[in-house]
Amino acid sequence: MFNIRRVSIVMLLLVMLSLFGQMACNNKTIEGTKIEDCEETRAIIKIIETYRRAMETREADILIALASKNYFEKNGDANSTNNYDYEGLIKFLRSSEFRQISSVKMTIVYKDIELNEARNVAKVTYYYTSNYKMPPATFEQKTVSEGGETKTEDNFDEELWFSKSDDNEMILELEDGQWFISKGM
Repeated sequence: MFNIRRVSIVMLLLVMLSLFGQMACNNKTIEGTKIEDCEETRAIIKIIETYRRAMETREADILIALASKNYFEKNGDANSTNNYDYEGLIKFLRSSEFRQISSVKMTIVYKDIELNEARNVAKVTYYYTSNYKMPPATFEQKTVSEGGETKTEDNFDEELWFSKSDDNEMILELEDGQWFISKGM
């Protein structure tokens, strides 16, 4: 013989657990994506959008503030000399190479956000297009003839637009209630 009161309490607990799960994330998606709309995914996208705007305005201090102290970039190849950590990221963001970029336009199309079981690490996959303007990689001089006069010109002041598009993965870690980027900047 079973106790109806115990069954009712168990059922009530199951219903409450189900409701709490639904409150954390619902079946709606964030507009323009297939990503589930919940507080966590919105917070993660907010961080990445802050990153995107900081890239466009080239604000190194904001980019550094978004980075986890555990930041590590492997660059996806066997050459370990181009890997860098948090200090290497700071060094690059404060470098003359980064400061030479005079204009950036970046668009991001979010594909997916995967949270680990503990919900403290997020893997964000997205497609990006980045257009940036900077001086040419090499200094060149050329001789130009105009109306019988010969002169030498260089490309020192000439800035060029470069473009890059690719799929990317960014890893974020939850530290003291705040999301930080630990890979993929």
